[in-house]
Amino acid sequence: MENLVILSAITLCLFAVALKRRFSLLIAGLGLAFLLVKRTLVLGYPPLFSPFDSIVTFVALLLISAYFLRAEPSFAGGLAAVLLTLTLFLPHQVKEIPPIVRTPLFIVHVSSAMLSYSLFGVGALFSLWNLGKKGEGRVKSEELLKWGFFLFSFSLWVGALWAFTAWGDLFPLEPKSLFSLAFWLYAAFTLHATFDPKLKRFTDALSVGCGAFVLFLFLGINFLFGGSHGF
Repeated sequence: MENLVILSAITLCLFAVALKRRFSLLIAGLGLAFLLVKRTLVLGYPPLFSPFDSIVTFVALLLISAYFLRAEPSFAGGLAAVLLTLTLFLPHQVKEIPPIVRTPLFIVHVSSAMLSYSLFGVGALFSLWNLGKKGEGRVKSEELLKWGFFLFSFSLWVGALWAFTAWGDLFPLEPKSLFSLAFWLYAAFTLHATFDPKLKRFTDALSVGCGAFVLFLFLGINFLFGGSHGF
């Protein structure tokens, strides 16, 4: 079923690119969201820990956001089609999380973090698009920044509770925790810039920086430093 949904989404994305039909992006995004819900029900928790589901989550948010923010269909649809094509070559199986850490707090912590990463990433792509535009054709990526910041803050709060129940420590001094705090401060400054008349013109560049920071948090920290967040 996974490949059928992915191929259907790719077709809709290409249709949107060719005919400039933004509604096709919404249908494709909702189809991918349905696939994630189905896999969640089968597994018992959101399968956002595998490369396949991480990319599907990112693309689903990209396509749905592109529709509601009225982004250029060729940009969003073309990028989504490329990313979805990659998922056809990735394993669809989900590696089981060890029961010792498979707690409600852990699931909420990681799921909200993954969703926030995706929102920051999508916002960064739209901001990158905005940097090449003046006036017409710009995307209001600030909305994604706001929701990404809210979810990331929520993830940190839940993560602190989980760390306290697991190790008796609200803030473990390890690379992921320290860099997450640094990113939270950077994202807070970026969000502040959207309301500051003197800084507003730098919002898109700062948002692109959020995307690069998130990529480092998601991949760089885990592979370079490890720790309790390594995989």
